[in-house]
Amino acid sequence: MAKRLFGWFAPKRSEKVLEMVEKHLELTQEAVNDLYRMVEASATSEEKSSKKFFESVSQLEMKADALRRDMVEELTKSEMFPEERGDLMELVRAIDWIADWSKEAGRILVIIPFGKAPEEMKEAAQNMCRANRDCVTVLAKCIKTLPKDPKEAINLANEVEVLEEEIDELYSIARAHLASLEFPGFTTGALILLNMFLDAVETVADWCENTADIARAVAVRIH
Repeated sequence: MAKRLFGWFAPKRSEKVLEMVEKHLELTQEAVNDLYRMVEASATSEEKSSKKFFESVSQLEMKADALRRDMVEELTKSEMFPEERGDLMELVRAIDWIADWSKEAGRILVIIPFGKAPEEMKEAAQNMCRANRDCVTVLAKCIKTLPKDPKEAINLANEVEVLEEEIDELYSIARAHLASLEFPGFTTGALILLNMFLDAVETVADWCENTADIARAVAVRIH
């Protein structure tokens, strides 16, 4: 499977590292998906389910972080060319930030009374997280497409950029709701945290775009 994922990186010399990269990407996708499920549960005040999904996001992020550290150690021992090693390091670090910010969003969400938020805000947050899920899915396709079709990988990277711009628009809608709607049951501190939650969700999309930019640069180089 690793050969299909990063075939341009002399996999015979670095099979273990490439398998780790693929697993890291899968853990990140799962974290983004579970954040979306957490927002759905929180919107209907299903606190038990919400906490369960947060625990899942947290565990996935920790696994991804541990895997990243192992990959860095493995890369220092690998026989890859320097440019290959550099590309992988940059990709892995960028992907890791996606998982990190998913966990940060979940960490905030679990302590605010999101179920008491206006329906417009709930819908806006769900739309953002759903779009993030779509964004990371396209990003994964982009990375997996690199070795066999660099031109298509560039197209997919461009699609990630378009999705990130759409998430920016959804973010603007959410912030407008935050400024104009009433939030009974929310303290001032909870409102500040709600704003921080929206920022974290938007940052997930930013790191999807950053990762796509790295993939695009690799695709241009090998095209």
